[in-house]
Amino acid sequence: MALNYDTTWLGILGGGASGSLVAGGSIYQMDVWNMGGNPLPARVLITGKRVGAMAEAGASHALLIVTGCRTAKDMDGIEDSGLDWELAVGLKGSALLKTGATLFKTVCAEVCAKTVNWAAHESAKRLVQWTMDDLGIIKPGRQFNLLPSPLSFAVGAGIFYEWQTLHLLGGKIGWQYISPKWYIDTVRGNVWLQMYNIPEQNGEEVRIGFSVPEWGLDPYIRWKKKDGMAGGNDFHILGYAFDGFLFERRDGRGFSGVNLSNLQQIGRLRDGILSTSRTTEVKKRGWLTVRPTVFRFGNLPYWEADHTVEMMLDSDGCFSAASKGNQVRS
Repeated sequence: MALNYDTTWLGILGGGASGSLVAGGSIYQMDVWNMGGNPLPARVLITGKRVGAMAEAGASHALLIVTGCRTAKDMDGIEDSGLDWELAVGLKGSALLKTGATLFKTVCAEVCAKTVNWAAHESAKRLVQWTMDDLGIIKPGRQFNLLPSPLSFAVGAGIFYEWQTLHLLGGKIGWQYISPKWYIDTVRGNVWLQMYNIPEQNGEEVRIGFSVPEWGLDPYIRWKKKDGMAGGNDFHILGYAFDGFLFERRDGRGFSGVNLSNLQQIGRLRDGILSTSRTTEVKKRGWLTVRPTVFRFGNLPYWEADHTVEMMLDSDGCFSAASKGNQVRS
């Protein structure tokens, strides 16, 4: 079967490459790249109801091949019934340990070196073609295969997956499985919120807020930019996800994080039983304990931080410093 590289996507996990194993053995987060030349990756989440042994040394190396999908959205919801790779090792052991391992190492080197559009290179195409020809796993149509790499087989690892589903990462499904890490960075007198491991596609808007536990029903701070007017949802601070990090620009250029020193408190959003009300109460000077939140829409959260941080306020109620801010929190 001849592959259509415009509808084929490739992801590699492990060895410093594009992804990480998260939340246990049955959940993988990976970046996949179009082999036809689309320069932007798609972030995906693979969940499995049953996972067998991938051995201690095998969990850090895996290969994901998605076929039959012209766009990233086409991948969402693909299901796979799994594959017994111990059987495959017995049938194809020599090929896995020789040809497959050599190709995988070559592609991994290009990924780790951040080679531009590595998935469209000839070495990546040879790796996928080898997987199709020697293992015979790729069939026509919309499907995915998550495989232990030949490097994993080389150390004796095997794997058995069943009832897997591939999700395009983002929205409710992303925040259901993955929580970001965050900390407060102070640079040249400016206070920045840094956040990473964000389960959204590149360029997606991230709506952030700060709640204050000591204010009763955990109301949110209302903000305006120092050089502008407050927006409609003035308790939202807007940022963008790029490569899992938070940025002020949609294209991920410039410094990571959101500069909180550019924002000024203008009041509170007070939650009520039947409604929400806005106040103009602003605390100035002293310290304020706050908790970051990411909103789905309105004041309905996707995620709320488990931990809080103490922020110093200036005479206008702006954040000016943080106590132990550079400590990474969840």
